[in-house]
Amino acid sequence: MSETNNLRALLMAALVVVSVFAGVGTVSAFDTGSASADPVAVGQDAATQDVTFSTTLDADETETITISDIPDDVDVLGVGGSFENENGSFAVTDTNVDGGEVTVDITNEGNATETGNVTLTLVHDTSDLGLELIGQSVNFTLSSDSTNETAVPVDLEANAAGDNDVTFQGETVHVNVSGQNGSLTLREVDERDGGEISESSFIEQLTPTGDYVEIDTDDLEGDYVISGEGGINAPNAIEFEVAVQSLTANWSEDSVTQGNSEDLELESGRDDYIAEVSADGLDADDLETLFGDADAFVGTNDEDDSVYLDAGVQDEIPADFTDDIDAGDYQFDVEVTDTTASDSASITVEESDADVNFADSVYTQQVGDIVDMSVNMEEREEAYVYVGGDDVNYLEVVQLTDDDDDGVVNFTFNTYTANESGTNPFELEDGSDDELELVTGDVETEENGLPPAVDGTLSSRLETGDYDLRTSTSLQYDVGDDEVVDEQDVATLDLGARSTNGIVTWTAPSGNAGEYDDVEELLGEVNQSNTLAIDDRLVVQINASGISGIVDEDDITTINGQADNGLNLDIEEEGSGANADDNGGLTLDGSNAEIYQDQSVAEDQIFVVVDTRNVDGFEDEEQYEATFTVGDEDADVSPIDYIDDEEEESVSTTFTAEDADADLDLNDDDQFEVPQSQNAQVQFDTNLAGGSEVVVRLRSSASDSAFLLSNTVDTDANGTVMTTFDTSDIEVGTEFDMVVRSDGDEIASEDGIIVEGTNMTGTGAGTGTMDGTASEAPGTDDGMTDTETETPTDEETPTEGGETPTEGGETTTGSTDGGTPGFGVVVAVTALLAAALLAVRRD
Repeated sequence: MSETNNLRALLMAALVVVSVFAGVGTVSAFDTGSASADPVAVGQDAATQDVTFSTTLDADETETITISDIPDDVDVLGVGGSFENENGSFAVTDTNVDGGEVTVDITNEGNATETGNVTLTLVHDTSDLGLELIGQSVNFTLSSDSTNETAVPVDLEANAAGDNDVTFQGETVHVNVSGQNGSLTLREVDERDGGEISESSFIEQLTPTGDYVEIDTDDLEGDYVISGEGGINAPNAIEFEVAVQSLTANWSEDSVTQGNSEDLELESGRDDYIAEVSADGLDADDLETLFGDADAFVGTNDEDDSVYLDAGVQDEIPADFTDDIDAGDYQFDVEVTDTTASDSASITVEESDADVNFADSVYTQQVGDIVDMSVNMEEREEAYVYVGGDDVNYLEVVQLTDDDDDGVVNFTFNTYTANESGTNPFELEDGSDDELELVTGDVETEENGLPPAVDGTLSSRLETGDYDLRTSTSLQYDVGDDEVVDEQDVATLDLGARSTNGIVTWTAPSGNAGEYDDVEELLGEVNQSNTLAIDDRLVVQINASGISGIVDEDDITTINGQADNGLNLDIEEEGSGANADDNGGLTLDGSNAEIYQDQSVAEDQIFVVVDTRNVDGFEDEEQYEATFTVGDEDADVSPIDYIDDEEEESVSTTFTAEDADADLDLNDDDQFEVPQSQNAQVQFDTNLAGGSEVVVRLRSSASDSAFLLSNTVDTDANGTVMTTFDTSDIEVGTEFDMVVRSDGDEIASEDGIIVEGTNMTGTGAGTGTMDGTASEAPGTDDGMTDTETETPTDEETPTEGGETPTEGGETTTGSTDGGTPGFGVVVAVTALLAAALLAVRRD
């Protein structure tokens, strides 16, 4: 072919017309200004090129990219695509190479209009394009319609090898010899002497085209030199090395069960290359199924039934052996596209004996709540769970991967967000090493149209009723018969009506609202009391079903009325009257309040912990009302689907706030008496939460009897302090100052006096004996350590509850003083139900 004809052929190859036809949808917008294309190396058996552009696709919209006018002497071997868009919802849904035409379908599988960058990777055979084209620039033409098109420049370049470069055997390389004169020869370097070539062997004469010569390295290995008039040691002689690329291919395991994954492990001394992979018995679609999700996937060669993988991206390339890959023995052949390196790796695919079962046959929950589910997976790493079906006009599919190989995947299903556009209602349990992915859009059907799922087609949240649960090893679904292909197990999700049941308040020692690790730790510190010492923590416990899917533990606005979701916890001074500020000036936000919920530990319970140190508005000896409301009777349109318009459900409870205080029992002379004893007991009451830390200090500054005694001790369940001091060396009648401090603040200060160690009546002292010792109080030791309290068992329940609901069911009070600090889960939940059962006001 002449130089002119060769150039004309390349121009025909480069003037490719890329047409974009919109499928379903209306907003397709190909951005002509965003288009670009990488250079292409000439003279290569397999040269890769990226063509990028930006496009906007509506939800479920498909664009067909057509590349046409490719001449016969330029072959497109393979094509693939990758994307950068916000939600990662773009996908290549079909590719085809047919002679001189390539088509690629790009689909937005998301639920909203998105703009993304598209990269189409083409693998070209440019072996018929000669050296005379190096340095030329041609244009691709990309168009979305007859008037919207752009020219994209494409540079044609050499696969250059320069002085002292390393090339690999099998590469077709181009060397710039513009600095050489005379007849050019390629010689192999045999020996060197003092840095110069002393012996060499003739390989071939070279004829440049323009500035370059082309060298086929298939039979070369070692050091080579290109020289002209000056000889092989001339300054302008060009030396380069041809090395043999090593390649070892292995599978991470010798066998794999259908439905599981293994890695194709590639080892080479070269760090960046493209490998073509094929296997007898597997066509291009099978290989794309295996490797299509790997980062290393480049494209598919339908004609040769192979795929291209970029080993510069990954050297351990995951392959997904789905049930579509038949059981049997397979040898995978791996060939580097531009060198002689190749190897093979064999693996046995075993038929799946998968047993994918639900842990329970029925899951019962209320609409709006979160459902805890478990799937047992035997001899299976991946499986699918289908929720719903045609009879409920809702279908969602999630893929589960048992990454930690424990045979089970625990996950949750949020029935509140289940029909919320752009939201994945499934989530793994905290701390799980497994994987979970929403895959509804990937379900294969013989008919168009799945039951509506998370695509905004339903007008409301999920309704009450029974929802089918099905496990499968397949993503195939028979729409007409509402059947899941390869179904493994069935169960039922029974969604009932939600309710608002009760509210009660507890107290906990002073501290940060977010200090607790979980609900169980919180329940270990709460105390029964309808009196709150200001600066202690207030714990509001709400009993309501159908809200766990709405409440976000990390966002207090989801429960304080600011999220416009129909939930509002309001704490205000009782009797504040109409037109009072929201929350009565008690503002709950991230600085002073924290939400705790764990439906597996305390079902239908929400705990809001308030650090009263950071809340303005609590006043001494004032009564406050905590009210939780679902819905809004003043709203024409209900902010929550489960409550009718202009209606609401409400529960409330009251508590009294007081300044922290200690009640010291004084004698007739207004003195606190402490017996002279090695174990002198001191006991008094406080209004602090059980478990609060207090410092008790006895101090005398008299010159003849100065002393300082100090103990740090925790209050018991009733706020009572019991501790002991060694006062045996202090004379009877010695007066002192007694100070009680909590959280750094003084809460009591009284005069004290040392009295004889005898039985005391009507004083704050503990019991004593005539021999100067005091009987040890339960749970005390030498007086220098914290007082110990008994831990209740789960069978213990408070016998003193709050009031029963008043007629009409309007309010319920909190629990009365008493009890034990810290509850087990059963105790806390039982106490709530006793104090606040069905205390609901419906307007």
